[in-house]
Amino acid sequence: MEKPRQLMTAAVPFTRADGVSRGITRRALEDERKYKQLDYGVWVETVPTTRVVAPTWADTEWIEERVKLSGLVCVDPDIVACNVTAARLYGLPVPWNADARMHVAREDKNLFKHRKNVVFHRYEWLQSENFFGLPLITAAQLFVELARVLTVGQLVELGDAAVGRWHGGPLTTIDEIRAELASRCRVKGRLTAERALDLVRDDVDSPPETKLRLQLIDAGLPEPVVHPTVMCSLIGVHLHPDMGYPPIRLAIEYEGDHHRSSPAQFAEDNRRISALQAEGWTVIRVSKSSDMMEVCRLIAHHLRAGGII
Repeated sequence: MEKPRQLMTAAVPFTRADGVSRGITRRALEDERKYKQLDYGVWVETVPTTRVVAPTWADTEWIEERVKLSGLVCVDPDIVACNVTAARLYGLPVPWNADARMHVAREDKNLFKHRKNVVFHRYEWLQSENFFGLPLITAAQLFVELARVLTVGQLVELGDAAVGRWHGGPLTTIDEIRAELASRCRVKGRLTAERALDLVRDDVDSPPETKLRLQLIDAGLPEPVVHPTVMCSLIGVHLHPDMGYPPIRLAIEYEGDHHRSSPAQFAEDNRRISALQAEGWTVIRVSKSSDMMEVCRLIAHHLRAGGII
C-alpha cells in the first residue's frame, strides 16, 4: 500500500562530477550566492528549489536529516541510515536526548571512516529499504539494533509505532521482528529486545498511548486490552476506545492537545463518550497533565469493584 505523501522543497546534494555534467563550473561553485559546500566534495544550492517527496508528517527537521543523508550517499552510494537516524527518518519515537549525530552502516566488516558528526557502523549483513528515496535499515532490523541503546519502555514505544498506524504505518510486523531477532546468533541487548517485544502490540495509535499502557502495567495493574470493540446501538457503529477492561466495561481514553484545541475533535469525543456510556461503559480520560498516581488508584478502584483484582 502506498504511503501518504507530500511535496516539500529541499536541497539536493551533488558532487563536483555531478556539477560538471550539469554545466556547473568550479568558479560557479565558489559563488556562495548560488551554492554552498555541504561536506567534503558535496554541494547544494544555497536557495533550494527542488521539490521532493516526503511523508505527510515530515517537517523542516526531517528535511535537514534527509539532506545530510543524501550528501553522504553522494560520496558512498552503499551506505544506509541506521540507529537513531533511521528511527527519526521513519518518524519513530526516540528519546529527546538521543544521539544527534548521523548514523550510517555499510555491509563491510572492514569499514572504518572518519567524518565529522557521523558514526559509521560495521555490518556483516544489512537489510535495507527505500523510504521516500532514502536508504534506511529495515524497521525489523532497526528494532533489534536499538535494543542496545534504549530501555525496555523506550523500545516498546518504538515497536508499537513501527507495527501500528503511527505516521502512516505499519513499517513492519511483530512476526518480522521476532524472526529477525531469532536469526541473530549474537545480539547486544537481546534480553531488552525480548522483553520489549513481549509488550509490543500491533493496534496502538500513538506513543503516548503506549506510555500510558506501560505506566498502568508498571503500577501493578492488569494490562488493558488495546482498542476493545464496543457495539454502540445509540449511534449504530462499533467504537474502539484506546484501551480498556471489557469484562467490567471500563474504557480509558488518552487525549492529546488536539482533543482540546480542535472544536470538531472535542465534539466527536463527547459523542463517542456519550455512546459508550449509553452501553454501560465508564470512561476515564487521561492527558499528559494527569496525575498518574490518581489515575491508577481510580482504575484499581473499578477493577476491585468488578472483581478483577
